[in-house]
Amino acid sequence: MNSDFGEKIVKLLEEHNSLTTQEIYSLFGDMNAQTVSWHLHKQTAKGNIVQASHGRYCLPVSSLNDRARIEKLPPLSRTAFEILSETDYDFYLSGLDSLNGDVFSVNSTYPVIICTSPQRIKDVQLELMRQSDFAITEDEVSLLSNSNLKNRIQYVLLKSSAMDLSKDCFALPEKAFVDLYYCVTRLDYPIDMSELPHILSLLKPNPFRFRTATKDRGLSDELNFLLCYSAGFIRNLAKYL
Repeated sequence: MNSDFGEKIVKLLEEHNSLTTQEIYSLFGDMNAQTVSWHLHKQTAKGNIVQASHGRYCLPVSSLNDRARIEKLPPLSRTAFEILSETDYDFYLSGLDSLNGDVFSVNSTYPVIICTSPQRIKDVQLELMRQSDFAITEDEVSLLSNSNLKNRIQYVLLKSSAMDLSKDCFALPEKAFVDLYYCVTRLDYPIDMSELPHILSLLKPNPFRFRTATKDRGLSDELNFLLCYSAGFIRNLAKYL
């Protein structure tokens, strides 16, 4: 029922731009008002909808529309997007490509981070290698020990069972950061680890989506403390590490 409510309220807000609580109650007349209020609270906590003002809801605003976002992609990322858009595979671009333009500007070219379902990861890998360039999956860490292969990597493929952490084939900011962190710390992605705190400081992570993203990537114990950390404690802790 929660997912049905979420899908319906998003469609209604797309049609009406914004709705008051009373209008939403009337549109869900077959549900108890307290139940509707509970669903509204859950959808707001997930970041799927926002309160435009007291008692009025709307959809979150993205600073980039779909076309502008695609046009901002580096050539290699745009190639991946176009190739996979022609398939029936579920996928989304993550990492820097999802943050580019909304959070900061990326001026250099980096390997493209792509998430897809565990069942399709090999299919996506073969498709990219057939039509474009060298791709590795998260299970092929051993290839990183070969410097010749490592330097050829253009696509990094991650498994994901949380397609709802994406929109229009781009990861939501929380998922983009978690995937980027994983690639930097586990797959030797070519970004200095010291850049990660700066990137996180530019985000305003939604706690629900951040926790869901860390769970999807298997990093819950490692990253969830970031939602409530004390900057002073971290600075002092660093002295002993």
